[in-house]
Parts: sequence; C-alpha cells; structure tokens
Amino acid sequence: MTAFVASARPNARQFAIIAMTGPLATVAADGPVSKLSDLAAAAFSAPPWKEMPAHARQLANRMLADARRPAFAFTGYGPTLAGFGYGVPRWPDPVIAGTGQASATEPFELCELAVRPGARGRGAGRALHDAIIAAAGPQPRWLVTHPAARPAVSLYRAKGWHTRRLFPSRADGSPRLLMARPS
Repeated sequence: MTAFVASARPNARQFAIIAMTGPLATVAADGPVSKLSDLAAAAFSAPPWKEMPAHARQLANRMLADARRPAFAFTGYGPTLAGFGYGVPRWPDPVIAGTGQASATEPFELCELAVRPGARGRGAGRALHDAIIAAAGPQPRWLVTHPAARPAVSLYRAKGWHTRRLFPSRADGSPRLLMARPS
C-alpha cells in the first residue's frame, strides 16, 4: 500500500487528503457505501449532470468493484466525506477514444471526482485531483466529463488536461468531453 497525504487550510479549517493504492484501499473504501452514494447524489444531481439517485448507487458500487483492482487509487475528504475521487489504469472504450490506443503503456483513467456542493470552492477538488494523480504513477491519463461542468473543466485545464474530443453519452446522448494528460 502507498499513501499520499496533502493538506491545506481553506477558510482556516484544516483538512487532509489521503490517497491509497493497493489491497488496503479496498478495506478503506468498503465501509462508506451509503456515504459515497449520498455524496455522489449531492454532487451530480444538479445541472449539468442531472443524475438520479439510482446512478449514485451504481457509481458507489462501480467504485467498490474497481477497488479490487491492484492499482486502484482512492481519496476522501474530511470526516463527513465532503468529497471523493478515484481512478484505475484502463484503456478508454474505442467509441469514447475515437481512435486506437496510441501508447504501449496502459493509461490511467481519472474515473470520478466529486465534491459536495457545500464544500466547493475551498480547494478540495484540487487536492483530491492532485492526490489521485500522484498515486497514478507515470503513465498517460484520461477522463470524461460534461463540457458544461465549468468548474471541473477549468480545474482540469489548469492541471494540464487537454480536450481530445466531444462525443455523445451512451446513456442519454448528452455531450461528454474526453480529456487527456501526458504522464
């Protein structure tokens, strides 16, 4: 297991970000399924996402399934779980990528990054992002986001992510943005 810790003092309140990789990450992530679902529902129910509560449960279950992968990276924010994010090494779906794989190294997908609405604007998303990327190791990276999620897109661009292509979501046809970042 590898752990990375970052801390900051947003609005004079201390918080710590811990990212873990390896089998113990599963242990850390297995407990708060309802907390993950609640946070995902809070983070993704408003526009542009407009996700339903069932999607939040699916997201938490998918995250826990991905946690069983050896290079899983998970971060959590604060004792009440004000934010979370995770990523795993995997190739993008060819439909999403729009091209074949361009690298011999399996890229790292930043799968989810969520901050509860009341905790936004204090650096939690930035700290979560940085902890996940630090845990990822030296490989190409990719993510998918909604192009109208302006704070997220701004954060990703500030962190060196570049737009690769726009494509329709399989779920509802709404636009999604594929972004990539070199190692």
